[in-house]
Amino acid sequence: MDTINFGVWGVGRIGRQHAEIFACRDKEYKLVALCDRSKGALEQTAAKFGGTPYHESAAFLADPAVDLVIIATRSLDHVRHATEALAAGKRVLLEKPIAVTTTDYEQMQQLVARYPEQLYFGHNHRFEPAFMNAREIVASGILGSVYLVKIRKHHNFMRRSDWQMQLEHGGGQLSVWGPHIIDQGLQWLGAPVRKVESYLRRILTPCDGDDHVKITLFGKNEVVAELEIGNAFAVTEPYCAIYGDRGVLYYGQKQKEIVLKYLAPEFQWPAAEEAVVGDGPAGAMHSDPVLPWIEERRIVVPETSMWVQVEIELAARLYAALKGITPFPVTSEQALEVVRISEIVKEQNQEFNWAE
Repeated sequence: MDTINFGVWGVGRIGRQHAEIFACRDKEYKLVALCDRSKGALEQTAAKFGGTPYHESAAFLADPAVDLVIIATRSLDHVRHATEALAAGKRVLLEKPIAVTTTDYEQMQQLVARYPEQLYFGHNHRFEPAFMNAREIVASGILGSVYLVKIRKHHNFMRRSDWQMQLEHGGGQLSVWGPHIIDQGLQWLGAPVRKVESYLRRILTPCDGDDHVKITLFGKNEVVAELEIGNAFAVTEPYCAIYGDRGVLYYGQKQKEIVLKYLAPEFQWPAAEEAVVGDGPAGAMHSDPVLPWIEERRIVVPETSMWVQVEIELAARLYAALKGITPFPVTSEQALEVVRISEIVKEQNQEFNWAE
């Protein structure tokens, strides 16, 4: 099996995570280079995981050993750095958010058209074990037709004041967790979005970024996805709940167990003409017999760290795509749709001084 030589541009928390997980898959990948403005972080990461350290991006991109560049720099640099890496002949895995400003969005559309099959988008929370397990359950049909999806990334009180809560650096939860949650919501909709409603707030952060996000997506198939991200929930709600016309599933913020309640498969409602109530006392419509509910709890598999597993899945699926084995599951069109929705949300919340 041929290995892919990769370099990581930006060795903050996410960049180091990419370096570690990809390098561990040594039959598929080899870490050959690292690039960062911070000399200390660069040397520390190189000492731990290997790879030639570069302080200057031009030298990093000129390294002929680097085939794949994983970009995990600051959000507002993502499009510019992707442009430079692609122009240098590298293949690129771009960390989210893939575009922060309207100009970024327009430039990203151009890059996708200019470099087909060279640019990949790291929406790795598409590969959360609980999300994937839930998708399989819904596909089995036991919940019937899905009509409502609720996804809530609730943090217990978290008063962030780092750059990811500062709009001048492309921060705010719309850019931090928003891409993951919007991507999942779009996957659950399974149809084009016909309407977006939203509101953003600052609750705890002393910075100017949004730390509370509420977005509702209305699909053309009449499925609704309610998305919420917040840093000020003393009591959290389930991370995800999927409602169908035959039952529900949900799982908590830790994503360890899926709870189900659904009608027995053999149960069928009476025909519509038999179920309609004519003359009679009010309340007769509520006199349904006891329904044959089935209740289950299913452990999420694999039983591992969600944070590690999404990286493992990302690395495996990217390798398969780069080697022409299977297409990468996150398409350019899907990634750009996440940005389009984010742009609509920003337009609806102009009280925030969004980066331009």
